[in-house]
Amino acid sequence: MLFLSLFNVMTSRILLTSDHRHALDRAEERGHWRPLPIKRSDVEGVNALTCLGYGEASLKAIIEVLRFQEWRATDGLPRLLPVLGSYIELPQPIPVGDSEPLLGWLPLHPQDVQILCFQTLRSLRQLSDIRTIPGACTEWPILPAPLDLTDRSMAPGRLY
Repeated sequence: MLFLSLFNVMTSRILLTSDHRHALDRAEERGHWRPLPIKRSDVEGVNALTCLGYGEASLKAIIEVLRFQEWRATDGLPRLLPVLGSYIELPQPIPVGDSEPLLGWLPLHPQDVQILCFQTLRSLRQLSDIRTIPGACTEWPILPAPLDLTDRSMAPGRLY
């Protein structure tokens, strides 16, 4: 089965971010995702990416991550650019489930990420169950998206 052959099931981790499902299609065509504010040490063992957008009820696909490339944005903050490979439909969509356990954990902005254990993800009845399994996912706090100050004239409280 192609889905399982692309990943080492025991050690694979999946990067979960926020965007609509069709963003995966476009990212596969481009060959990369968007730069993300994560450190190289955070993405060790990550070899796939998926996203969940506002109002979506399930995870339906993942995309292979071939490598992470260093990226310098105009704000000077280091980011990593996921370079992508094959797009894979999940054999069975994974429903989001109960939203209560996911509040404050589920990525809401394009810069937000969580990392999931692939082996655990495959065995879930619904995504919300992942929070009950120790070590199955990161527990990073989701912070508000950083303010883009590329146009300094729009910066709040500017003094010039």
